[in-house]
Amino acid sequence: MSTRLKIIAISYLFPNCNQPNHGIFVLNRLKAMSKYADITVINPIADSPLHKQISKFAHLQSIPELEVIEGIDVHHPRYFSIPGHLKSIEVLTYRRAVQKVLDEIGYDFDLIDLHWTFPDLPCGYWLSKKINKPFHVTLRGMEAFHLQDSGLRKHIVAHYLKKASKVISLSEEMARKADELSNTAERTVVIRNGVDTDKFYYLDQNECREKLSLKNNDKIILGVGALIHRKGFDLVIKGLEQVITIQGLENTKFYILGAQGPEGDYRKELNQFIKQHNLQDHVVFVGAVDNNQLITWYNAADVFCLASRGEGSPNVLTEALACGTPAVATNVGSVPEIMASEDDLGFCVPNEGMKDISNKIIELLKLKHDRQKQAVAFSKYTWDWSAKKVMGIYNG
Repeated sequence: MSTRLKIIAISYLFPNCNQPNHGIFVLNRLKAMSKYADITVINPIADSPLHKQISKFAHLQSIPELEVIEGIDVHHPRYFSIPGHLKSIEVLTYRRAVQKVLDEIGYDFDLIDLHWTFPDLPCGYWLSKKINKPFHVTLRGMEAFHLQDSGLRKHIVAHYLKKASKVISLSEEMARKADELSNTAERTVVIRNGVDTDKFYYLDQNECREKLSLKNNDKIILGVGALIHRKGFDLVIKGLEQVITIQGLENTKFYILGAQGPEGDYRKELNQFIKQHNLQDHVVFVGAVDNNQLITWYNAADVFCLASRGEGSPNVLTEALACGTPAVATNVGSVPEIMASEDDLGFCVPNEGMKDISNKIIELLKLKHDRQKQAVAFSKYTWDWSAKKVMGIYNG
């Protein structure tokens, strides 16, 4: 009789009752893993007297100490943090918050599963030494290395990455960077995110357009993400000048789904270019869209475009592909692996390659694409598919 692993997952990123989509990809994988292992989550919440005074942190106050999310116990202890300052003190305060929970629920776990780097890594190492169990970490984006950080975080991350038993990287790009910083190659496995095929699947394009009041004779490019420079919406907008000169593509429109992000709001710069080049009739800022409406938008579009300058394992790309929408995507994060996983998914183009983006968009817009065939082929890459790969490493 095989015994199930008891896993304690520690994650700076995780959804809560006030932010149901915050780090949703961590919840999705752990929920899928919970079929094969017993999972408990500790998601410490930053806190200080300052947090109570700052409007963007006010919602943190009402998050309960314990929630049950998708059948998983999620603990939210508080740790002391000064917004924007003295991040290195969080090595200690984060650890104390985790320790407080473990002192109550016990330390009987087989494995420590980390889903971010700072302040998760030093905490995971401490717990690993305390209970004499391995700790693994998942690398979810290049920002996890804190390479642009002027403080100590990048050095702390590089130091503790050397001590992790296993490193799960969402992309070959991040795996190479981790090895460069911390000699992790022999302990690293690349496993990208899955996609929720219960929520994202093929639907009739005309019916979706009717539901969204979109014209059937328009060619529609779709972009989804925060309105920040890193998402590369400017590259698609600039390329539209070329796209709409092509016969039959004069009615092309670029719909952008998303709102201001933590890295700022790039809308002003985008709007300046749109106005200067008379593209007002070709670019539509839709704003934030509920997750359950995305399936309609993916299926309504002719082409999905991810022009990002940096990504981990972009869920929006796999969601679009699972709906059967062909894509043009820049070769960042796990995009090369995603786009090569099946035939005829679209095109992977160079980062910042504006000409390549517009040329490949034109090619896809003129092409007759078997969307239903693509959706069926891509439907195998579920969260269960991803979880089984991870559990194969953890049980090994």
